[in-house]
Amino acid sequence: MNDRRAIIALPLLFAGLLACSPFSAAAAPVRRLLVVDTQRTEPYITITGAMLDSLAGYGFVVGRNLEVERYSLAQFEGAATHIWELKHGASFDVVYIAGTIAAQAFVKIAAENPNSRFVFASVTDPVGLGLIDGFGTAPTRNITGVSFPVPVRDRLRFIRRLMPRARTIGLIHGDMPQSASYRAWLEKLLASEPEFKDLKIIYRSVKFVRGDNGTQRMAMQTVPLIEELNPQVDLFLAPNDQMGINPEFARTMVKYATKPLVGIIEPDAGAGWGATMCIYPSLPGMGQQAGKMIARLLAGEPIAAIPAESPARIGVAFDFKLVKQFGITVPSDLITK
Repeated sequence: MNDRRAIIALPLLFAGLLACSPFSAAAAPVRRLLVVDTQRTEPYITITGAMLDSLAGYGFVVGRNLEVERYSLAQFEGAATHIWELKHGASFDVVYIAGTIAAQAFVKIAAENPNSRFVFASVTDPVGLGLIDGFGTAPTRNITGVSFPVPVRDRLRFIRRLMPRARTIGLIHGDMPQSASYRAWLEKLLASEPEFKDLKIIYRSVKFVRGDNGTQRMAMQTVPLIEELNPQVDLFLAPNDQMGINPEFARTMVKYATKPLVGIIEPDAGAGWGATMCIYPSLPGMGQQAGKMIARLLAGEPIAAIPAESPARIGVAFDFKLVKQFGITVPSDLITK
């Protein structure tokens, strides 16, 4: 096994990703898809790319029977209204929105345009944002889609398996809506579940910086906070926000911390960004799930027939050089050759 990295794709929450039956798109008229990413960075590059590839697999091919216009908000919510008005958003067959900031920006737009259809991906808390009422039930609004995070319970259980003696966790997050939701879930879990009553999480936050390079600048702000928390904690948890997904966060953490980092996406550990380990949702998998939803809408199905979903594929990844450095034993069932 490569000493630098190992990636293990696990069927932890596998739910049968894509049906094999094609949609009858060949004879359909040209459809129009408006794509709005929160910013031109990961995870949207991968998720949205997989969504478009999935649509092609279902017979909706850009340049043949699918017209796509793609935009980025660069983390500025106000740009959503400008794009919608400039591009006559209501004229598109489906509007795809990627990321919490984009979804938050489109909540009001969607409510004001009940005849339009919206599909989201990579949204941390679609229920909290008012996009959906819940998962696995018929949508009551004109929105459906795929959420982002691994459940907080599963993430803490993953930590338990790898670091059973760990009691104090440091979490530095951005001042962003998805971070607020994630922190609330963690606080509720620790307060209500006896399984985690011995854990303590110390939170710190940095100011939200907008723009496509904003998350890199946010990562730079974490240095004094890392130095403050490092002697107090057993490990650090990457935040479930744009800063946590940016490689600069993990690289900053490994440079200034002497404790393991549990990452949020596969490259954090698998590509050697700086995390020791991570449990992550499959980014291509999310895109494929969203692509299937959009294809069903373009083929004529009502949005009420397409419930919102959580990520269907969850995986784990390790940087075995760091695993060895920190003296962590990885259970054999988490390692595949």
